[in-house]
Amino acid sequence: MTDYSMKVIPKPKEGTASVFSWSGEKGKFAVIKGKGNDNYICGACGNVICQNVDRGQIINLVIACPNCGSYNILKGT
Repeated sequence: MTDYSMKVIPKPKEGTASVFSWSGEKGKFAVIKGKGNDNYICGACGNVICQNVDRGQIINLVIACPNCGSYNILKGT
């Protein structure tokens, strides 16, 4: 299992990126779970955003952390 730190970016302008955000209650939990070997970690607060996924499985997606609200992208996929 490998943990990858995500890169925090400013909130994308409307229509410039695909953004996945959690609309429920805030907290430290993964918004995407799979059966792979890697975890993607919020670059701001360290929360596991994507748990048990495979590297390269999630591409071209900005993910808002459900814990701190930071916008994260994957570095170098």
